[in-house]
Amino acid sequence: MKIYVPFKPTNPKSRLSKIMSEKERREFAFQLLLDVLESCEDAIVVTSSRDDRLRGLKYEIDDRDLDTVVTSRIKKEDSAFIMSDLALINKKIVKGFLDTDGDVVIAPGRKGGTNMLLSRSREFYTSYHYGSFLKHVRIAERLGLSLSVFDSFYASIDIDDESDLLELMLHGKGKRSYEYLESIGFYVDFSEKEPKLKRS
Repeated sequence: MKIYVPFKPTNPKSRLSKIMSEKERREFAFQLLLDVLESCEDAIVVTSSRDDRLRGLKYEIDDRDLDTVVTSRIKKEDSAFIMSDLALINKKIVKGFLDTDGDVVIAPGRKGGTNMLLSRSREFYTSYHYGSFLKHVRIAERLGLSLSVFDSFYASIDIDDESDLLELMLHGKGKRSYEYLESIGFYVDFSEKEPKLKRS
C-alpha cells in the first residue's frame, strides 16, 4: 500500500489571505505538510511544482489536476491519499485508517470533503471538490464496491479557513503548524462565552 500526500506549494491556503500574507501562508502550508508526514511512514509527497524545501523528502512532481493525480495512481496499485493539511492526525489514526476493511475507505472532512481516501480497487476513480465525500460514496456504490467510512474527529479537520485555525490552536499543541501560528502571533481568547481566534 503506497501512501501519497498531495501538496500545492504555490499560493496555498488562499482562504486565509485576509489574515496571513502569502509568505506566511506558504510557510504555514509547509509546516502542515511536515505534521502530516510525521504521521505517515514512507509517504510520498505529490507536488504540483518543484520546491527546494522538499529536498530530503520522498516526492514526485505531477502538475495535473487532483482527480487525475489520484485516479492515475489508483489504477496502478492499492493506494491511500492523505491531504497535506490534516495537522491533527497522528500515527495511531493513520494506522487505524489503513487497517480498515473495504474496497474503498474514506475519512470525511467536517464540511463534506474527502480528507483521507484508500482504494483497493482499480475500478474506483475520484471526484474531488464540492461535496466530494458523498460523490465518492455514490461512485463506490455505482461500481458495486464495498465502502467503509473512517470516523475520526482529528482526521475530519482540514485547515482551510479561520474556524479551522481555531481548532488547530485548541487541539494541536506540539504540532509544527501550531508552533508556527503561535510564532506569528495567533492565540485563542477565552475571555468570552466561546473561544475566539485572535492575532496580536
